[in-house]
This record gives sequence, structure tokens and C-alpha cells, in this order.
Amino acid sequence: MVREFEYKGETFRVTAHGIHGHEEIFIVHMEDEGVEGAEISIDRMTEENDTSAPIEDILVMLCDQLIPQSEIRVQNPEAPFAWREGKVVFEVHNGLQKHD
Repeated sequence: MVREFEYKGETFRVTAHGIHGHEEIFIVHMEDEGVEGAEISIDRMTEENDTSAPIEDILVMLCDQLIPQSEIRVQNPEAPFAWREGKVVFEVHNGLQKHD
């Protein structure tokens, strides 16, 4: 899965693969004009975590670590997690990517 979400008024992109509770998850902070900024990751197969937690909870946990580590000035500290709707650039199927 490659998908964008918003948290605390900021946009992030997540890339995750694996089965629920055992994903490898990579998060990138998206800066102005789509520039990729700071990043953080977790391998839920090997790193300590709640493997029953929904991926959204893990994304919030990672963002709560990334924001202070990277000194990201959030636009709205009270804004909750929300998936972003948007154009799908790549669809991954059977290991192959197709560009729309």
C-alpha cells in the first residue's frame, strides 16, 4: 500500500507491505510542493509493537516520534489522523507497477 494521510495538519505518505500486524511501514513527511522530507519506519515483524493494533494507530505512534525528532512545525496540533483521498499514481499488483 502506498497512501497519503494527514495528521496534525501535515501530510505524510505511508508505504506498507506485509500482513496485518506484521507489516514493514515507512512514513515520509511531505513538504511544500510534494518534496519528501523526514522519514521513519518500523518493521512490525521484528520490532516491539502491538501487533493487534490497527495500522492507523501505528502511523500516529510513528508520527508522534518523527515530528519532534525532525523538528517539524505542525500546522494544526489538534488535527486528528485522516486518510487523504486523491489520485492513485501507481497501482501495485503481482509485484508490477502500472502508471495511470
